[in-house]
Amino acid sequence: MTSTYAPRGKRVLLAAMALCALFAVLASDASAAKKKAAGEKLTVMTRNIYLGGDIAAPVGATSRADFEQRAAALLQTVEKTNFPARAKLLAAEIKKSKADLIGLQEVALWRRGPDGLRDGPTTPATTVVYDFLKILQRELKAKKLKYRVGSTQNEADLEVPTSLGYDGRLTMRDVILVRKRKGLKVKKKGGKNYTNQISIPTQGGQFTVKRGYSYVDVRLKKKKLRFVNTHLESFLADNRNAQATQLVGKGGPLRKKTPTVLVGDINSDPFDDESDSGAYKIITEGGMKDSWRKLYGTKRANSCCLNNEDLSDTTAAGFDHFIDHTFYKGKIKPLKATTVGNTIKSRKGGLWPSDHGGSYTRLLLR
Repeated sequence: MTSTYAPRGKRVLLAAMALCALFAVLASDASAAKKKAAGEKLTVMTRNIYLGGDIAAPVGATSRADFEQRAAALLQTVEKTNFPARAKLLAAEIKKSKADLIGLQEVALWRRGPDGLRDGPTTPATTVVYDFLKILQRELKAKKLKYRVGSTQNEADLEVPTSLGYDGRLTMRDVILVRKRKGLKVKKKGGKNYTNQISIPTQGGQFTVKRGYSYVDVRLKKKKLRFVNTHLESFLADNRNAQATQLVGKGGPLRKKTPTVLVGDINSDPFDDESDSGAYKIITEGGMKDSWRKLYGTKRANSCCLNNEDLSDTTAAGFDHFIDHTFYKGKIKPLKATTVGNTIKSRKGGLWPSDHGGSYTRLLLR
């Protein structure tokens, strides 16, 4: 009869092999558990890219002729602030940030009507002068950066007569850009205008200033996230606070149970008086946390705003308000935040990227 008894040396070898296999399994399990605990890292950015001029300038006109001259001056300022050149600076910021999700505000579409026709919105102007979104996309592509539009929300659409002999038209948009990255997928997108709007009578017709928000629901591998982008009212605190209330209220985009990030030009500084801090407080009391203050406490991330409409500032002194924010809720941990566009080094060739600064924030989705 053949014996199945293994020699002592062979038994030791088999035991060692079994132990190695067990350790390999345990190490693999530990590695998987550690990776699961670590979560997924994601970088988000908020950037007001400046529409190019002060749209409030024509509002105070005392006559139709005065209004048309002010409107013409506004269009000339838009040309002077040179978005095609500024877009190169913005694209460089984005490249450095490696942002996965970007909330853009004041993504202007400037159009004009035919010569000799000055009837305001009666005959909508269709000739594109500057499409800020297409211009920026072109610069991103030139830097070999791969971004797609995740969501666009149209805001105010204003058309007025000018002393240049034609109508000028501005369509404001808030836009979310999504980096093409392995494992990052947009599952749903949307947006809405706020119920609260400002309507202003002017010598050139009625101005209705719409604002709103856009969002994307994304999945990064197995992690879910809602990313919301907004631009709250800049002129009147009561309107701004009402819009913030809609954001956090029933039916608002921040009520989703999924981990959520809100970025945008909130026009509300937590370190200012009650009228300016109101919207910020509504958002934080509504369950959102400020990532910058979580990381850096009372250190300010001043991002607003240059003093001169034509961006001719030669210092960064105008950046003395902290109003561009990144909020979060749910299983998210902010790791690091960096400001952009708010120091003199941001100015290149006599141009600033925007009248605002911005920031990008590294997050851990747990």
